[in-house]
Amino acid sequence: TIKEFLFEEEEEEEEGGKGEGEEKKSRAQKRMEKREAAKKKGGAPDKEGDDKKSEGAKEVKDMDGPKPDAPRCLGVVLADGRTVRADSESGAVISHLGFIPTFVRYVPDSVRIEHGVPRGLPALSERKPLMRVLVGLKGAAADLNVTGADWYRLPNARIARDSVDELTGEVKAGTIGSDSSSSSSSAIAGEEDQGGDDEDKKDLEATDAEGGSKAGAPHHKGKRSRGGGKSKFDAGVSWMKVSFPSAKDPSWNDRHPGVTTCVVTVEADDNFVTEFDTKPKVYSIHHKRDGGAAQRLMDRVMRDLNDNFPQLEGKAEAVELLGPHRAGLSHGPERYAARGVRADTPYPGLYVGGSELTVGDSASASNVGAWLAANAVIGYGFVDHLFLQKNVTSDLERFLEG
Repeated sequence: TIKEFLFEEEEEEEEGGKGEGEEKKSRAQKRMEKREAAKKKGGAPDKEGDDKKSEGAKEVKDMDGPKPDAPRCLGVVLADGRTVRADSESGAVISHLGFIPTFVRYVPDSVRIEHGVPRGLPALSERKPLMRVLVGLKGAAADLNVTGADWYRLPNARIARDSVDELTGEVKAGTIGSDSSSSSSSAIAGEEDQGGDDEDKKDLEATDAEGGSKAGAPHHKGKRSRGGGKSKFDAGVSWMKVSFPSAKDPSWNDRHPGVTTCVVTVEADDNFVTEFDTKPKVYSIHHKRDGGAAQRLMDRVMRDLNDNFPQLEGKAEAVELLGPHRAGLSHGPERYAARGVRADTPYPGLYVGGSELTVGDSASASNVGAWLAANAVIGYGFVDHLFLQKNVTSDLERFLEG
């Protein structure tokens, strides 16, 4: 597993000085001198420098937090202390660990505090971690009347139901979404886990070092977000995704006849995660799982699954709960307004990929995010894509044709 990213300044501290009395110039100072010399000559920065194009250098300077002398990312440090470096100084490190974790958890504190984070990151919010219930069903997909299409319940996207006053005939506009979600969740929280707060406090202490101190902005200490009650999965109301992966595989029935797999994805209850009111807003995952809360969650999810797919009643042969798993950025307006959510970053040599660069969270979105990251590494920008039709795909096509 990855511990943190490796940057130039940290490497200099480890190597130490060359001798007493010898004047030492940091690589950051050398980079600044190269940029100043390039400005005076009216040319672009040195190709061996951090910025391969003037557009990239300008983007760094436009950032509110990071400074123009941001150090270069050279590789990653693994949890066991080993270091994996890029092939050369012009190499690249592409992070698919998530936008917030990349800069909050894996950029060393000393580097982040001094050079900052991408513009807009403090305004972002982490999506609530997800939990998955894996269900093994008896019967083929055709027998169970299920398909490869994913099923979603979006409580906040429900159509408003208008009402008409019988006396006056006045039409009263209904509310978009679910009006009962908050009250139902509070009711569930009151009925269940009345003694769970003490256990949550113990779990919070175990995870506070990971989610509190490094999860907030550099100058803020994380505070636990306190609401009116615990957020719980509410059957028939809460967000839920149901998919049948085996039904998507044409060869599945030949290899595993009479068996169908089902994955139910829901947002984690507050028994398993803790929200911190930091900038950006993040969640801490509890390392200890409450067995009773996990079983009750599985029971509620299975009842909800059977209510929506009654043909699956009594067909479950195996049920397992996995998670919580981090789910990336929240799908709010801030995510799409933040200028810093892009493949290239203020730190030379460090790039971000993954579905968070797009509008979805599917496998195809991850592929698009990887494509954007690959183009950023090469140095293709807006003009290349739109006017010159230059990108990784067109390069490969020309290479194969040649």
